[in-house]
Amino acid sequence: MSAHLISAPSKFLTSNPLAIMDMTVIEMNRLRFLRAIRIPGTNWIPSRYAMSALCFFGFFNLYALRVNMSVGIVAMVNNTRPAVPVVSPALIANSSDALNFTPAVVSVNQDIVCPYPNISSSDRRRQQGRFNWSNQVQGVILGSFFYGYITTQLIGGYICSRFGAKQPFGLSIFLSAILSFFIPLAAEYHYGAVIGIRVLQGITEGFSYPAMHTLLGRWAPPNERSRIAAISYAGVQVGTVVTMLLSGVLAEQLGWESVFHFFGALGIIWYIVWVLYASSSPEEHPRISEAERRMILNAIGATAGRSPPIPWRKILCSVPVWTVCVGAFGHNWGFYTLLTNIPSYLSKVLHFRIQSNGFISALPYITTVCFAIPTGYVVDVLRRRKLVTTTWARRWCHLIGQVLPSMCLILLGFVGCDLYSAVALLTLAVGLDGIAASGYQFNHVDISPTYAGILMGLSNTVSSVPGMIGPYIVGVITNGPSGNTVAAWRLVFYITAAVSVSCAIFFFIFASGELGDWEIVRPDESNETKKLSGNRDPSPTPSPAQDSQTQEEELEGVTYGKVRYRAKSIQLHPSSTTMTLAEQP
Repeated sequence: MSAHLISAPSKFLTSNPLAIMDMTVIEMNRLRFLRAIRIPGTNWIPSRYAMSALCFFGFFNLYALRVNMSVGIVAMVNNTRPAVPVVSPALIANSSDALNFTPAVVSVNQDIVCPYPNISSSDRRRQQGRFNWSNQVQGVILGSFFYGYITTQLIGGYICSRFGAKQPFGLSIFLSAILSFFIPLAAEYHYGAVIGIRVLQGITEGFSYPAMHTLLGRWAPPNERSRIAAISYAGVQVGTVVTMLLSGVLAEQLGWESVFHFFGALGIIWYIVWVLYASSSPEEHPRISEAERRMILNAIGATAGRSPPIPWRKILCSVPVWTVCVGAFGHNWGFYTLLTNIPSYLSKVLHFRIQSNGFISALPYITTVCFAIPTGYVVDVLRRRKLVTTTWARRWCHLIGQVLPSMCLILLGFVGCDLYSAVALLTLAVGLDGIAASGYQFNHVDISPTYAGILMGLSNTVSSVPGMIGPYIVGVITNGPSGNTVAAWRLVFYITAAVSVSCAIFFFIFASGELGDWEIVRPDESNETKKLSGNRDPSPTPSPAQDSQTQEEELEGVTYGKVRYRAKSIQLHPSSTTMTLAEQP
């Protein structure tokens, strides 16, 4: 039965006997139940922003389940003291009472190992984990998530475009949360079992980003798209920060097992709320007001009807599309390497305690928000005033957002055990990366708003490779008795900087903010759509009242590349961030 009848407004259902007869009793009861449940005091919140808030907490849980292993593994593993000389007095930081570090003396020409905290040997043993896994094994565990993550990007975009994004987005987090409970049991059995669980978590979470792009295309009017996307994706940074902070506290106070149990339970609770209150599109939302539903559909187009065929050949042969993939690859090499290894660096090289480790690991991602939001605002102002084109805005933001962090990583290799300088440079290296958010990250929508979900699946497939091989390379470099030294990690930082800068230069040369040729309006589209897209067919002369309304609607337009789309027709597919989808069966 058509989903259009199932998700139609209640007024339609009561006025159309055929539709009521066609619906099953179960569907009728389901709609009555969904309309009845409403969070008290939220009637004033528009449904599109309520959906954005749900997506925010969804990404919060998504990254909590992804990042908790980075801190948890520090508490799980027994990191014995390396049998190599320690640091020269010239490279020792001025120790603070809070950190309780003591100086040590060795030759400056040998590998540098930072001093340990001034705590008793019994306390030091109590901080060590129970598993004797090498750095190389730890690198495989940290990267195994992406072995599965890479496999479901493209198929995730296709499934979301065909059947809606609500269930793929919700189940990706719910299943990952369930799997999180099994990690402690798997660790007791064998590290290979932990790798298997993380691979399965990656497979489930691979649907999340294509689903999010699809939801943006259904719910976000063009003139509100930046705000709604900013609210939704802010869950990534907030989830990372909170997880880093809480994981250190949980591991030290309740044991490392609590890290996986706590965030697993949090993901299950979120999924229950998501099932009750989320919908794939405004047409399917049972509690949305008629005025808001009409406004969204008039702005971005209805999702009912057959989805247009995907121009795979043109997409795969497009230089700007592959440029986005290269930019994403270079960005994620640095992002994933630091995301998965900052806690290990702080623990094994600088020897922070697990609770302090979590706090300092979270600090760089707080700084990221401080750079990302102002940069996005400035770029929007410059584009609106036509002081910079979309193409050059994307190029410069991505280049600056990759070169400056790379410079910080290179300097980080020279500060040795200076704790304050190391933490400051690490914070800047991750924080300045927020500038790149206005570069490649939303370039999919510039190139093809209709197929942005497909392009996201493609670029995310390519950019997941660094998550697989980056932690493994770090594990190989830092493995062995001299692995946890400043010299070994200096090589890690150099490789990361080299990959990031080289890909950023490629993006700067070839990136484009113009529409792909497959976004041109097709001849078989409706006359109304042709008129709004610049067709020469004359439109009917409006009355004075209609003319006033038209002027107001034209203010709600949006510009992509060289084409301006106006929010006046529910058939206007190109203004959506993702391809127009078939209705749900």
